[in-house]
Amino acid sequence: MRILLISLGSILIGSVLSLHAQAPDATLISAPEPSNYPEPHCTKPQLSLVRPTVFNDQFGSVGQYSTGVVKFNRDFKAYSACMHAYVDKANMDAKRIQEVAAAEMKQIAERANLSTKDIQNKVAQASAEEEGVTADLNAQIAKIAPSEGRHR
Repeated sequence: MRILLISLGSILIGSVLSLHAQAPDATLISAPEPSNYPEPHCTKPQLSLVRPTVFNDQFGSVGQYSTGVVKFNRDFKAYSACMHAYVDKANMDAKRIQEVAAAEMKQIAERANLSTKDIQNKVAQASAEEEGVTADLNAQIAKIAPSEGRHR
């Protein structure tokens, strides 16, 4: 009987899961497929702006290098801010997905537990009914059996 209950519980959980999949809660977030989560769209700074070079003051190379370093620093600051924003958003998305999944699993477990308890109650009732029928049958047999023994 124990195996039957486990099998029924497994079937029940599958039924609850399929019912839940058919009627999604509009307030819940759908989790993106792992391959569908967007990549960061942050523009990387140009490393070529800060590569060491030979300075030739006749052509203003020191000034050009300083201008390149300033641009690189500005671009790097924007890139860093963009990447931090991306990571913060991704972490918030992951946390939200985990919270939703935990809430859904809790609901599924509650439904499964209620359904399992209902099944167990019905099994207990069926067993009690079967025992009653068996007892009635044995009582009927007992009434007939002594009289058959006298006819022999």
